[in-house]
Amino acid sequence: MFVKQYYEENNPAFQKIKEDKELYTAYKRAVAQIFQQASGESNTDLCSIYFNQYLRLLKDHHSSIDFNLQRKNIDLSSQAVIDSFKASPSFKAFPLRKIDTMQVMRQLKNKPLDDIEGFYSQGGTLVAVIQHKEGYYEGVVVKKNALLDVGHVLFTLTREKDNYFTCAYNLGLLGFNFNTAVIEHMRVEKGGIPMMGYYKNGADANKPLWEFKELDADTYYLSIKSFEYGLRSQFDSLYEQIIPKIAQKKFLILDIRDNGGGSEENYFKLLPLIYTKPMKVDEVQVWVSPNNIKSYQGTNEDLMSRMEHAQPFSFIPQKEHGVRTLEYTGTRFPEKIVVLYNKVTASAAEGLITYAIQSDKVVTMGENSGGFMGYGDIKAKEIPCGKFKLNTTTTKYKENSKYEFVGIPPMVRLDREADWVKAAVGKLNERK
Repeated sequence: MFVKQYYEENNPAFQKIKEDKELYTAYKRAVAQIFQQASGESNTDLCSIYFNQYLRLLKDHHSSIDFNLQRKNIDLSSQAVIDSFKASPSFKAFPLRKIDTMQVMRQLKNKPLDDIEGFYSQGGTLVAVIQHKEGYYEGVVVKKNALLDVGHVLFTLTREKDNYFTCAYNLGLLGFNFNTAVIEHMRVEKGGIPMMGYYKNGADANKPLWEFKELDADTYYLSIKSFEYGLRSQFDSLYEQIIPKIAQKKFLILDIRDNGGGSEENYFKLLPLIYTKPMKVDEVQVWVSPNNIKSYQGTNEDLMSRMEHAQPFSFIPQKEHGVRTLEYTGTRFPEKIVVLYNKVTASAAEGLITYAIQSDKVVTMGENSGGFMGYGDIKAKEIPCGKFKLNTTTTKYKENSKYEFVGIPPMVRLDREADWVKAAVGKLNERK
């Protein structure tokens, strides 16, 4: 009940639901069903399943409920403490498989990198991910350490669709305050489980975040996989090197597939290359509620003051005199640009798309973006049970919130199995 009430009072995406009679009726019906399902659940570890069902109703990708992980008071330097912990009924309750490590080695050693099965490691923990039935895998410990024994099932993966899985992570084995944490929609690909930090030997956990190369006499290719805030100085150096080169060729392919976003400042220096006319800047609006006002205390006193004097439970501009257009001195070259993006392109990377589609130079190609565009400025609140913390957005984009959950459609849709770069080159050559 706390979660529902908090989101309804403070979350901007919920306000869209409440304003639409049909959406609101469907929302209330779905909430009642979730409450009915959850009413018989006594294990608070599994609350995340129902929380995530509820969050999907809001259609707000940036709001979430996280595990409030806390390690128990286990002194890893004391064997007596470790032995006492491992003798506890809760520790003994976790599955312990009898495995022949040599047989498992023979079974998995030749598995290709993109096969789910195989050996994965994280720090000093080594697990064998083994399929037990169609779409169901277990991550079994194959190297003993202070807390884990060979054969412990550290996690399970149950396929949802494509390369997305529901993970049951047995954190109680590691001495945390959760026995089992259930994480839905976890991505497993190319020898890695990035959310958990597990990678196969040979998988590149630190892939290059950008690639710049000449495709032909007329075309440069620039791929950027992240606009992470902490990379600002590296992006500045990169752009200093490559932008003068890009401005000398007719065509550019800007590939932002799989770019999950970061900071808008990390793409602004690309905008003069794209620019053909003044670019509209969407207005960011903040939802005025008592908790949201309090959340800005000490971080944005001016906004907090304006919220205190505004009508309660209404939207006001986040910035009183915000910028409404961007103007640059454009460049002659590139004459035409293809921007490639897919469903994993999200957040700040989608912000770049909203500017690119305002340019007469740009053709966008691919598939709908991720739909993380509508809401932002996240604030956290601990849930009374202490095991979870709630994160809610407090702002919405006045126009771009229409892309939330559905994504930005491309001008030219591409089949996922096609060679997208080749298709982009073909599109550019059509326009010579």
